[in-house]
Amino acid sequence: MAENDGRPEPKRRGRPSYKPTLEARETVEQMKFCGESDNVIARALQIDPDTLRKHFADELQDGHAHRRREVIGLLFRSARDGNVSAQKHLEGIGRASGAAEALERRGDKAPKLGKKEERQLAAEGVAGRFAPPLPPKLIVSN
Repeated sequence: MAENDGRPEPKRRGRPSYKPTLEARETVEQMKFCGESDNVIARALQIDPDTLRKHFADELQDGHAHRRREVIGLLFRSARDGNVSAQKHLEGIGRASGAAEALERRGDKAPKLGKKEERQLAAEGVAGRFAPPLPPKLIVSN
């Protein structure tokens, strides 16, 4: 014990600080990947949700992405080994992401107009014999 001014340092009281293990980190990532809430994950680890957020912030934020990367890697390995089911699943994933990219490339559609706006635009676009006459030209310019 270190001594301050000849007096021994007082003993710490209360519960010791939580120390996350590698197994707990993997559990948090797996449960987050499966869509569990922070409260359920904390209950499974027998800790407070605030403690979970404090010590497992990276796993809670990036856990789903890490596990998805792992699952996709396993799918590719299985597909290369000849697993037809994995090949079909990867093809479906590729089509779905391709469709999402196509939607993004289309851009935003023009907002849908109501009946009155449509009629107004149609009236403004009339040309030819039924077009409204031009306003008179003013001779005097101020």
